[in-house]
Amino acid sequence: MRRKIMIPLVMPFLVLPLLGGCVSSDHLVASKPVDPSTIEEITSLRENAPDYTTHRAATAKPEIVRIAIDDQFTLYERAKILRAVNEWNHVLNGFVRLDTDPAADKEPVWIIVPVRGGRPPPVSGMIVGHALAAAQAVEPLGGVVIVYVDRVRGYDLASVMRHELGHVLGLGHDPNGRLMSSHYTTSRQQCVDRAAAEAVAARRTLPPAALNWCEEAHVASASDDPVTQAATRAAR
Repeated sequence: MRRKIMIPLVMPFLVLPLLGGCVSSDHLVASKPVDPSTIEEITSLRENAPDYTTHRAATAKPEIVRIAIDDQFTLYERAKILRAVNEWNHVLNGFVRLDTDPAADKEPVWIIVPVRGGRPPPVSGMIVGHALAAAQAVEPLGGVVIVYVDRVRGYDLASVMRHELGHVLGLGHDPNGRLMSSHYTTSRQQCVDRAAAEAVAARRTLPPAALNWCEEAHVASASDDPVTQAATRAAR
């Protein structure tokens, strides 16, 4: 059963969408707009399931990262978000756990909220680009992930959320990376790659070999070009 987000907890975050690019958010950007009528509804929740490594899980008590998913998301959208959460929990392998049913009175917590209608704020430094989502830490409360659902509808919400959950875990954009690239493409954000897993391990001083990540064959098959494939192999 989903818990409603308490008003006192949400209020500090409500002003963030009004600030636009001034909040120094990490935006995930798509270079070309997509007709929102074309869509995500044709994408199966089970489609293109990535292959992940499966290492022995940690036995110690995990670090908990609390996440609250706003009730304004549709059931379909929520299922996509939970798919991304479940993949990250597999990657984190018991060392860290994303908890999507946090106690309403516990902090810090990251709130994932939809914004419908209107245009996303301009992204600083971008000549072209359309924001799909933005993440912003708000100390000491946690943070907020804003999902521009009208834009995302032409893409895969689970892929967008894999990227945003990387920000929740403390990762920044990686201009040479796949998952944490600031530009959305069909191939980049479809799974949590080894570079992203190792970045989380480095940030939290975890043993990188004990985490899981998307298998090399899966990542390579979805690469944008031979140069990206070579870079992916070199990083492993």
